[in-house]
Amino acid sequence: MRAFTRFTAVIAGLAAVGGAQAAGKVDGGERQQIAIRFALAAGDQPVECGRDIAGLGTGGQPAQLHDARFYIAAPALIDAAGHEVPIELEQNDWQYANLALLDFENKTGKCVGSADINDTIKGSAPRGRYKGFSFVIGVPSVVQDKDGKDVILNHSNFATAPAPLDLQSMTWNWQAGRKFIKIEVDPEGGVTRPPPKPKSPADAANGAGAPAGDKSDGGPPPMADAPKTAPLRVNSDGTITVSTWMLHLGSTGCRGDATKGEITSCANPNRVPVKLASFDSAKQRVVLDLKPLFAGIDLGKDQGFSTGCMSGPADPECTPMFENLGLRLKETAPDANDAGQSSGASTKIFRAEVTK
Repeated sequence: MRAFTRFTAVIAGLAAVGGAQAAGKVDGGERQQIAIRFALAAGDQPVECGRDIAGLGTGGQPAQLHDARFYIAAPALIDAAGHEVPIELEQNDWQYANLALLDFENKTGKCVGSADINDTIKGSAPRGRYKGFSFVIGVPSVVQDKDGKDVILNHSNFATAPAPLDLQSMTWNWQAGRKFIKIEVDPEGGVTRPPPKPKSPADAANGAGAPAGDKSDGGPPPMADAPKTAPLRVNSDGTITVSTWMLHLGSTGCRGDATKGEITSCANPNRVPVKLASFDSAKQRVVLDLKPLFAGIDLGKDQGFSTGCMSGPADPECTPMFENLGLRLKETAPDANDAGQSSGASTKIFRAEVTK
């Protein structure tokens, strides 16, 4: 991640002050510093690079972390009346506007990327008493600068975007935007799957993992997550075994050309709202629990399409994954236009935990 440069003065604090005044339960003049820690776990066991993770998925085979990063947006504290009071984030290499990147891979063990990690968001909020915490997993399409002009975030060019949006490894392409959450694990024995089918022109038009001719699939962009290395082995039954099971969540079915300054809209936004009704930032941290994340999924086998879940509605592994995330994978009815929205059930993967 290159050094932070604020190429646009986004004033997230305006929203924070407005929200606090609307709540009427906090002091809009005085502000207090806020620091909220995040952590990875699998049930009651901490998760970190280089250590075996036991009991993930239906197969229960040991696994090691390969990558773990995710963006959160619109963090807010919840006051006694239930109002959400936005946190004004510091602006630095890990935070821009109302967005932050949490990064748990440190280039040790099987982890890739860089040695830099970030497990804490920092900012301020109006002084007051709060009982909960909320945020969204995802990158906003647009925020407004101090002059009220739109600034593209999700579909910006990573090569010119400010940190933490400047990571190619967290980007599909300009139209598809960012990978909101990237969790990759290497299960012991690998992941056995059918061999990838040769790409036809129709497949390329539809995106990775999309069935030929089905332009409504809304999968990730062509070759976004193509294997970078040869399979671990080719099996006698024609299947192959690869090393890594991947969750890459992002918006799909996107339209518009961000390279021309057009605001890109996406049929399936796939942003995950998270609300911890009881949370004390002075005593607790937010835990992303890999056990409920991978519930109902066999990490040692993959039925095809992308290896893991790349947010494609036709990918079998995405059905339980989206249920665990609390998202609708597909429309509930024709023309309901609710794919990629919250299912109404709380996501199962985050919890509050007393800081250790």
